[in-house]
Amino acid sequence: MTHTASSAFHVRGLVVPIVTPYTPQGSVDLAQAEAVARFYAAQDVPALFPGGTTGEFALLTLDERESLLEAVVRGVQSIGTAVTQIIAHTGAATLDEVLRLSRHAQAQGVPAVAVVTPFYYGYEEAALLAFYQTVCRALPNLAVYAYTIPQRAGNSMSASSIAELRREPNFAGIKDSSGDMHRLLALLEVPGLSVLAGADDLCYPFMTSGGHGLVSGPGGVVPELFQAFFAALDAQQTARALALSRHIREFSRMIRGGGRIDYLKAGLDWRGLTNGPSRLPLPNLTAEERDALILELDRFAQTLSEDGLTLAGAPVHDAAV
Repeated sequence: MTHTASSAFHVRGLVVPIVTPYTPQGSVDLAQAEAVARFYAAQDVPALFPGGTTGEFALLTLDERESLLEAVVRGVQSIGTAVTQIIAHTGAATLDEVLRLSRHAQAQGVPAVAVVTPFYYGYEEAALLAFYQTVCRALPNLAVYAYTIPQRAGNSMSASSIAELRREPNFAGIKDSSGDMHRLLALLEVPGLSVLAGADDLCYPFMTSGGHGLVSGPGGVVPELFQAFFAALDAQQTARALALSRHIREFSRMIRGGGRIDYLKAGLDWRGLTNGPSRLPLPNLTAEERDALILELDRFAQTLSEDGLTLAGAPVHDAAV
């Protein structure tokens, strides 16, 4: 079978799910979103994933999501040598919204979209399969990823259904945030499927089992660490990759694994990329929690420095603070 759009899109390594910055008045801060995207593109992060769970998509209007994506595209394009690609999350409650957001992404030159499983209601497997088939057939010139995060969406898809979706010429792969290694291994057995995992703890076993990339909120705070991990894997420096994977697991624990977006935002503030609080009803750190986190982050940066890895780009604090 011929794979057109999906065959043309490839990503390996770190995929950063971008947080959504806000102004003090609570509107989406498009200038800062552009600056954050520029920061990642300047470090040659392989791909960005705007408008996803980390980006608080469920708390944004469709207009805000479109404006946010446009800002991210501008930020990447402003780095003339950027190799960074964009996978726009266009999942929404209705098919019409998914198609609107996806067509908008295509109009911005974005090559791939990811669509979270339909949520809130419980859907049978056949309905989910039909939904993704409809999406793929309506968007023949876009690479389409399924996005499974059952702990949030309430629905998932079996590896056999994902294999069935590979019959669609533009179905590229899956972003799976289940954290289930057995499931990831089953997905990796699907021929030609691009498998991205949202599971920092599994970074080493997943990648050495044939995984293609990690979609990591913590990776957005310390992309240098994740980039070094993938470089070690590519150089077949097994011991180094394993050591860096331990740093990744430790950092993920410290930053709450991406499950608390306010911790990620505080981490980006620490990097000099101020982006404001999360939208209510999402939680926001207290002053005491923030101070404690900054101390941990400073110590972690010092540990990385001692291991030969410097956090560059944006400034960090003195570890003695």
